[in-house]
Amino acid sequence: MPGRRWIILAILFTARAATGFQFQSVGSAANLLMRDLGLDYAEIGMLLGAYLLPGVVVSFPAGLLGQRCDERKLGLAGLALMVISNIGLSFCSGFAMALAARMMGGVGATVVILVAAKMTTDWFDSREIVLAMSILQVSWPFGAMLALPIQATIAQSLGWPAVMGSAAAFSALALFAFLLVSQPDQERLTQPAATGHARLPAVVLLAVTIAGAIWGAMNLACILFFTYAPLSMVTQGSSPTAAASLTSLAIWFTILAIPSGGYLVHRLGAPVAAILSCALVAAVALALLAAGVHPAVSCLVFGVAVGPMSGAILSLPSRVLASHQRAVGLGVFYTCFYVLMAVGPFAAGRLQDIWGTPSAALIAGAALLAAIAPLLLIFVTLTTPQRLAAIHRDAELRAVS
Repeated sequence: MPGRRWIILAILFTARAATGFQFQSVGSAANLLMRDLGLDYAEIGMLLGAYLLPGVVVSFPAGLLGQRCDERKLGLAGLALMVISNIGLSFCSGFAMALAARMMGGVGATVVILVAAKMTTDWFDSREIVLAMSILQVSWPFGAMLALPIQATIAQSLGWPAVMGSAAAFSALALFAFLLVSQPDQERLTQPAATGHARLPAVVLLAVTIAGAIWGAMNLACILFFTYAPLSMVTQGSSPTAAASLTSLAIWFTILAIPSGGYLVHRLGAPVAAILSCALVAAVALALLAAGVHPAVSCLVFGVAVGPMSGAILSLPSRVLASHQRAVGLGVFYTCFYVLMAVGPFAAGRLQDIWGTPSAALIAGAALLAAIAPLLLIFVTLTTPQRLAAIHRDAELRAVS
């Protein structure tokens, strides 16, 4: 049924949105958690980071597991961990218990994000892959932004345990919807019998690693922009309110540009060209913002430029991974992403301390975006159709023998 893949995408969108909704729960209840559990800002920060940290060590094992078992069951297990995590948070009485529950939720979220990307690739490979990945990418910020007003209202009227309960309810809703998810028929027909072989050919492994580094570099540049652009504009003479409002507007431009840009890239059929051009435009915009050149224009240009990149970058693994390699390959892809996200903000903060200006982090973000160009060139060189056909043919022959 042609429309079935869009129903599947809607369910995967809901599951991934639940991870954003759950992530925001600690931020929405931060003041109440500090008051009732005696936490300080550093511990709140640890609870926020603990949700993302498991991705560094869980992504690749989850990919291996997804290659050997039913991905639908794996996704359900991830959502179940998210439900249990927030139920545990609603009853926690101290920091240690909250940290353990939060990390459990992070493990579940990592699994859900990996499975959602894998199943979207399966359903939309060679079709509307860039558009589908762009829509899927919007789900996380959609969930987080949906959480802001809902959880704030719940926190004021019912307290922080109810906030955690709302995140558990959202995850449970996604879990029940996920029961309707299935694999496309052509995936079962084309998948080789020897799916237990987890080893990727060296060229494929390198290409997926580079794609993950590109994805991590883009997201890290966005994080540095959202974090340091307001500070940089204030040092350049803007008021804190104007700087924050301008940065917020750029974020909204990014959110709108992700699906609309994904549709445009899909229609043009040129994801590599889109990544290259948008990365360079965004890099120039960040550099100009760091230099104080037309900060309003630079902010908005950056917000628009990074949007179309998301779906195009997320479609890169589908160019190199055979169907039986996608689970473990995406595990490598997301491991690279989480490593950069874990290390990058600390490194940028150190650079800012050394230079003594928040513009240093923006320059670092511009450098990351500029580095996408040579990385993309290497990726394209490694993934020519002739080379990939020979690699996959040799791999299948070795698997059969």
